[in-house]
Amino acid sequence: MKLRLNKLMAGLTMAGGVAALVGCGNGGAPDLKVLTPEQPQITAPYKYAFIFEDAFGKAVTDELTVTVVGDAVDGGELVDANNADVKGQTYKITNGVLAVAADFDKTTAKDVFTVVGGNRTLGWNESGIQISKSTSSAGDQVIKITLTNTNAAKVTELNNDTSIGLAMKVESLPTTTTGTVADTPITIASPAKTVTNEAAVAVPVGTATVTIPAGTKAVDSSGAAINLTSGVQVSVTKYSSEDASGLSAFPGGFTPSVVVPSTAPVGTIGTGATADTGAFTSGGFAQFNVTDPATGQALKKFDTPLILKIDLPKTTLDFEGNPVVVGGKFPIWSFDQESGKWVYETDGIIKEKSPVDPDKFEVEFPSTHLSYWNLDFYGQTCDGVLNINRKDANGNSLSTDDRPLSVELKGLSGQGFHMEFTITDSILELARYPRFTPTKVTVTDSNGVVRGSKNRVNLCQDNQFVDVTLPITVKASLQVNVTESCKDGVSGIRPSPTNIKFVPTAGGLTQFGVSSNVGSVARVTLNGIAPTTAGTLSVYNRFTGGYQNSSVTVNAPSTVRNFNFPSLNCTTGGVPIE
Repeated sequence: MKLRLNKLMAGLTMAGGVAALVGCGNGGAPDLKVLTPEQPQITAPYKYAFIFEDAFGKAVTDELTVTVVGDAVDGGELVDANNADVKGQTYKITNGVLAVAADFDKTTAKDVFTVVGGNRTLGWNESGIQISKSTSSAGDQVIKITLTNTNAAKVTELNNDTSIGLAMKVESLPTTTTGTVADTPITIASPAKTVTNEAAVAVPVGTATVTIPAGTKAVDSSGAAINLTSGVQVSVTKYSSEDASGLSAFPGGFTPSVVVPSTAPVGTIGTGATADTGAFTSGGFAQFNVTDPATGQALKKFDTPLILKIDLPKTTLDFEGNPVVVGGKFPIWSFDQESGKWVYETDGIIKEKSPVDPDKFEVEFPSTHLSYWNLDFYGQTCDGVLNINRKDANGNSLSTDDRPLSVELKGLSGQGFHMEFTITDSILELARYPRFTPTKVTVTDSNGVVRGSKNRVNLCQDNQFVDVTLPITVKASLQVNVTESCKDGVSGIRPSPTNIKFVPTAGGLTQFGVSSNVGSVARVTLNGIAPTTAGTLSVYNRFTGGYQNSSVTVNAPSTVRNFNFPSLNCTTGGVPIE
């Protein structure tokens, strides 16, 4: 994800003031003293906004528990929006946004970290994304993470929506006589479903299946059995590897740092790649969860191997573009939420389903632990460049146009690969593009309208481009000014460092920005918004750790919104200002 993002999301920057005690003369009156220190300035050059969404692209507003893990975290290279070290922190977010910044050159730590969020008590299965310096650019980046929910109504809605390449089965198992997972063998499979992909072609999502032997015990990290007094909830989610909506929910990202044990077969990592430089092409992936409903605890380890199956499209190709065949081997990986890395587990054997399925093979394997599981080849990459040729309807160049565009790359010809970026200029620079994978490029505007596309693009080749036709239109901006003050709302006013999120009501690009101090205010300006766009504006309050939401319609040329947080601890002549 090495992007030219110097203008992304209206100059997303993290800045604050310098901690100080403010004294204000008052014409002979006792001095006003603001006792609350200002928030220190964040200087880490790599800035990220992680947006948690559901499978339908809507922000998750339930409380989520989010952690940040990985080598860069252990090395002290990451801070949150309050300039605090993220190591050991657990974040409770209620607006689907977590902002962090990284200084990858601060230590000699390996420059990789993973953000993982969820809340099983409210039905949100965990998911996350891995970020590395090699796939980032200094500046501003907005990253989306898709979560699924096990609540019955949401599962039904998901399974009935043929535009989303995910299918889920949730089953509650009763309390057993011995406190085990199941008294009798249990097999649970995701439902059959067909999704209409971006090419308007109906493709089967395929199924994922878990079989739990009778008497299986859930165990903790020490191997001690967990007594299950309220039964368990089992969820199985299958993600399509042939549809953009399924691929976009892929946890960990397609360019992760991976773990390959020394006992792994030769060739697990493709020729020319290393554990920190390769990319995945996926044949299929699934999430298997067992949860104790009494506590919301994720049950991850078991004393008896469970049997897992994941469907594999018969059109699947290996990393070099060769068709897979029955009897062939397919590398199997699991997502380690504690380290934030994909770990090679074993080679599965490709076989026909019973009865034979015209579209799908399957891969079966045993495991004593559950997480996301992935059928993937991991191989050689290149640094690619894609030129976005912005033009008007008459073919005239729009070289200075800076409205935000979404650029999506989706693998073709049986090689599951997906990346999506938002840019405001005309060059996409991408590190770790899978060398032998042609992709379809689709460019949409902030209203979700496709403005350009091109089939069979390989960014490892020179002079790759896509033409984008944009209407000549008046553009509007949203300017948000944020201050903090004494509790009277008028004394001690100063900039209040913040971040904001603007979500258009009718859909389209979510925009995110972090403030810079301008005079007496902390200001965020979002550009390139279509006039009369209505949406929800969320402004972060550093004093509460939550967001203040407001409806807003952005009109040309600019709409200004002012926010003040009267939360400072102030005195005048030793008397608190209320």
